[in-house]
Amino acid sequence: MSSAVRKLLLVAACTAAWAAHAQHPSINRHGVPTAARDFDAEQNQRFNPMFDAGSWHGYLLPDSPSLAGTFSGPMVVAEEYSLFISSALERISLTDRRSGRSFDPAQARWSNSARPGVLSQRLEWPGLVLEVDLHFADSHSALVRYRLHNTSSKPLALRAHWQGELMEQWEDGKGSIAARQPAWKPQLIQDAGGISIVFGKVRDAANVMTSGRSRYRIERSIHAQDRVDGQRYASSADLPLLGAGRRQALYSAYSYQLDNADAGISAASLLASPARMERAIAANQRRWSKWLTRLPASPLSVKALETLIGNWRAPRGAIRHDAMVPSTTARWFNGAWTWDTWKQAYALAAIDPSLAANTVRALFDYQIQPNDPVRPQDAGMLPDNVFYNSDAQRGGDGGNWNERDTKPPLAAWVAWEIYRHSKDRAWLKEMQPKLESYHRWWYRNRDHDQNGLAEYGATVHPLHNDSEGRLRFRVKPLTAGGAPLQGCREGQDGMQDCLGLDAYNRIVEQGRYAAIDLPVQHAAGWESGMDNAARFGFIEPGALQRYADKAHGGDLPAARHDWQVRVVENRDSKGKLVGYSIDQESADLNAFLYREKLILADIAHALGDARAAADWRAQAGKLRTLVNTRFFDQASGFYYDRQLGGKLLTMRGRGPEGWTALWAGAAEQAQADAVIAKMLDPAEFATPVPMPTAAVSNPSYAPDIYWRGRVWLDQLYFGTVALRRYGRAQEADAMAARFTAGAEGLLGDAPIRENYNPETGHMQGATNFSWSAAHLLMLARESAATPAK
Repeated sequence: MSSAVRKLLLVAACTAAWAAHAQHPSINRHGVPTAARDFDAEQNQRFNPMFDAGSWHGYLLPDSPSLAGTFSGPMVVAEEYSLFISSALERISLTDRRSGRSFDPAQARWSNSARPGVLSQRLEWPGLVLEVDLHFADSHSALVRYRLHNTSSKPLALRAHWQGELMEQWEDGKGSIAARQPAWKPQLIQDAGGISIVFGKVRDAANVMTSGRSRYRIERSIHAQDRVDGQRYASSADLPLLGAGRRQALYSAYSYQLDNADAGISAASLLASPARMERAIAANQRRWSKWLTRLPASPLSVKALETLIGNWRAPRGAIRHDAMVPSTTARWFNGAWTWDTWKQAYALAAIDPSLAANTVRALFDYQIQPNDPVRPQDAGMLPDNVFYNSDAQRGGDGGNWNERDTKPPLAAWVAWEIYRHSKDRAWLKEMQPKLESYHRWWYRNRDHDQNGLAEYGATVHPLHNDSEGRLRFRVKPLTAGGAPLQGCREGQDGMQDCLGLDAYNRIVEQGRYAAIDLPVQHAAGWESGMDNAARFGFIEPGALQRYADKAHGGDLPAARHDWQVRVVENRDSKGKLVGYSIDQESADLNAFLYREKLILADIAHALGDARAAADWRAQAGKLRTLVNTRFFDQASGFYYDRQLGGKLLTMRGRGPEGWTALWAGAAEQAQADAVIAKMLDPAEFATPVPMPTAAVSNPSYAPDIYWRGRVWLDQLYFGTVALRRYGRAQEADAMAARFTAGAEGLLGDAPIRENYNPETGHMQGATNFSWSAAHLLMLARESAATPAK
């Protein structure tokens, strides 16, 4: 087959794939930033640049004719934080060297569009057409192609001009970069390859992290004359004579390196040959065409996939494999979380199983080993998240890396889904021992009474305990100015800094406090994935008073006692502290572990180990009985967490943990029917935008609170699968459709958000949120006609 025929077939395939999705909702890629941190009210970058191919830099389409032909930005990920370095770094204009005629972009007839993997613009003047498109050649470089068409009857001797300037403002109304981040301030330089921007070394763990060796480069396929003047540059080049009716192309490459590991990266070899550049563009189109043909039939599938791919980061820094971050545009989310990754990879498995597998590896790269120098007692555990920079315990200086907890056990669930699509037995062989080690960790480090039911908790960590293993916590006394409580000393903000589990238990039992801040409690909430859920004792003061009035005749200390969690120490056979559990066995955690045992049995069977498969299934059978007898409340018809050796925590209300046993297939039909009745009740979970993270009846419910009301798509997905599994497919589809229709901006061009208000549908939290996108793809696949997997 000739190269010309192959090219025609490629164009036809790409055109067909894009046309099939052309009318579907897309992401608004327009905008011109005015500051490095051009934030909205929730500290998201206001605009939605296109990132692709694992890139750490992204671009926008301009929203003003004066910037036609350029791409706004760029935004660069400064290791852990996304920042704009310019409003529009490469503004193009053209003049005819013979006539002096100027082809002013602002005077052109201008159109632009964003398609998956492509930003494109078209400028038309009498006698000349300029088409500009941007594709990512790889994770390091974006390739801009300028295609000129002389539509006049005379040849054109064109001269191209480019100019740009660096961003001056750090944040609107909050000072300049020079004042706020003087060490980072980008600087323009001229070098042999073109124009470069260098960044100073900054180790501000909450705002900017740069190595002092990071660099952004603009290189061109045609020799240009460059001039740098402070924070501005100008480049120009005489183009070859463009005959009447003829076409020509030139290219720019935008590359971004973060540290010395990228120092040898250059687009020069790519720019050396038009054939190489066109092959790179064609490869990008083939990749997207293949992905698009694998999407489920849903109006939101393309938008969801673009969101996921925009959050793909190629290996850099401490990230050793391709990772999928929660959100490139949210301030704190440029790292890889375990729970997020499992969900994102599950959705990607049907589209690109190889990429999905790598995102899973990015977390398993840091699975704790028995000889680990920091926490050997946690062998098998995975950190909550990993970032470009490790934390101080690991010899780094990052502030976002987290080993204080892990996340719920869904790793086997995603590993098996990847295998279902890849059929790669080597993948199962690679993952099986890692998955089994992670599974066993839960029973060794999070089953305090060794009764086969696990608890959420926290690791041994400097923020949880001192060097002698004494529990850390802070207390606000009922009255200020008195002597410190026993085990405590004066701290800041009216709080007392306290040490010791005995001191904690005594203070809680006596009830002489206005508030307690317990780091282990926060870590346990994170470990569940439901951070500040009501079942972990989180309730606002006003809601607590209302609960006290209703349940205890206004007795606030008695009400507080119902909501304050206790902590237990987990120790090994030699008495060594290995971690903490909060004093409640969780319904969802043990349902997840039940499902994981079944999947580990499937993995063993697929690898030919019938004995191991039978053992895993036997364990699953025992755990199913425990889940149904220990967590289900016959009186209210719902699953709840249970205090260690004590009562069900029904007083803390109902949340989506109550339908996890249905998702896992652990519930009996009668129990499932009772739970489903609550799920479909408007006074519980059937809100206008359905399935909030706390029932409307929950004492702690508030539609705007993170995990006490807002709708998260993972819990909606688990809920719809639960409904289907127990014969309620029609209701599952209705719930999903009601969410889609009610979630603000979802069917428009707004970015997919982290969560949504259950009453109004108002979009909340992070923009361009990966796991929301992942679950939209999963919801589309889990149709009523498809059995739950």
